[in-house]
Amino acid sequence: MLEKFGERCERLVRSYMPDPFVLVLLLTIFTFGLALWFTPSRPHELLSHWNLGFWELLSFAMQMVLIVVTGEAIAEARPVRRFIQKLTALPGSATSALLGLTFFSIVLGWLHWGFGLVMASLAGRELAKSLNQRKITAHYPLIGAAAYTSMLLWHAGTTASAPLLINTPGHFLFKEIGLIPLSETVFLPLNLLVCGAIALVVPFVIVQLEPRRGVRTIDEFAADLGTALKTRVFDHEAEEKGKTFAEKLERSYLVNAVVGVFGAVFLIHYFRLEGLNLNHNIVNFLLLSVGMILHRNPMSYARAVARSVKGTSGIILQFPFYGGIMGVMRESGLGHEIANVFVRLASGETLPLYAYLSSVLMKFFIPSGGGEWAVEGPVMLQAAKSLGAPVGLTTMGIAYGNMVGNMFQPFWAIPLLSIMGLKARDIMGYCLVIFFFVFPILAVALWKG
Repeated sequence: MLEKFGERCERLVRSYMPDPFVLVLLLTIFTFGLALWFTPSRPHELLSHWNLGFWELLSFAMQMVLIVVTGEAIAEARPVRRFIQKLTALPGSATSALLGLTFFSIVLGWLHWGFGLVMASLAGRELAKSLNQRKITAHYPLIGAAAYTSMLLWHAGTTASAPLLINTPGHFLFKEIGLIPLSETVFLPLNLLVCGAIALVVPFVIVQLEPRRGVRTIDEFAADLGTALKTRVFDHEAEEKGKTFAEKLERSYLVNAVVGVFGAVFLIHYFRLEGLNLNHNIVNFLLLSVGMILHRNPMSYARAVARSVKGTSGIILQFPFYGGIMGVMRESGLGHEIANVFVRLASGETLPLYAYLSSVLMKFFIPSGGGEWAVEGPVMLQAAKSLGAPVGLTTMGIAYGNMVGNMFQPFWAIPLLSIMGLKARDIMGYCLVIFFFVFPILAVALWKG
């Protein structure tokens, strides 16, 4: 049953879903139209809002580029590659591979969304290569969808934007709601129960989506994967002994080791002071330091990064446009208008559920968890205060909508697609099935919670 449903969703997405860049352009035009119709903003004001937001995600885009290229650089290091080859050789069938990859991706994404996304992507690619080399037929797009489940529970995990923000002293809603501890959000027993159930069940849903015909192995994606499909070795030039002083420096492991140790010492100091408080910069610094230590010389590391950068064009191009959409939604008041529609329908008992439904809708326009929270959070939490609804559960309603929306919004798939050499339409049909499966589970949890 699920296999046929998956095939229908896959055909639907393949036929009607445009390239993610075209999608963000269409969403930009649609957002302008909605803002003109439902808010008093004038066209020139909307253009100013668009320009204001357009540049807000530049630093974030650079962080995402770095997390992709530094993660891939680690995977290209010889010791890591050997370890990955041994690990990916363990599954003896496509089914066991999908089960293991999906569970691994969900759990890692719950622990840290950025690190989980890039590691799940790399694991999926290398797993597919291992299966292919052992003549085990596996549907590569479904492997990509399994890896993308790393974004399924991220906003209910330890790096969730909204719950962490309202647990931070002096946050922008501190005067209205005070501090909301993680025991009322991420570590709420209901949330842990729901996350555990989804992490155990979704891998079996993925397995049921395995197609019996029309299987597309990783070989079909060789052109987009390029040299990543092959087993790489260090460049011959980087292996030769340098003749001049400059060449010796370029091929010296000592340079890598010293810089890597600098990073390691800083990270030890940081974790002693802050604990396991991971943010994007710390994750990137960790990946960079580990990569420098694992590569045999600076040029080997530089070439690994250079090869990976070619696949990050989607991040560089699309993130500013989503920032522009976010600017229009926030500054025009359109985001507040959408949220208020759901608030007017809610009571104290049902507000978390309506916050969830509102968040799912908002996901089309603002895929960033932090960006959506900035637009929707104030409206919903003020409503929670006036209606007597639980603030923590209302926050989780917004978080749930944002995270399950990843299964139909391809924004966060961009880094994964660059690593795995896939297109959004290759995986989003299967992700849509996961959305239809998980959406009612979260709705019932919030309704009964």
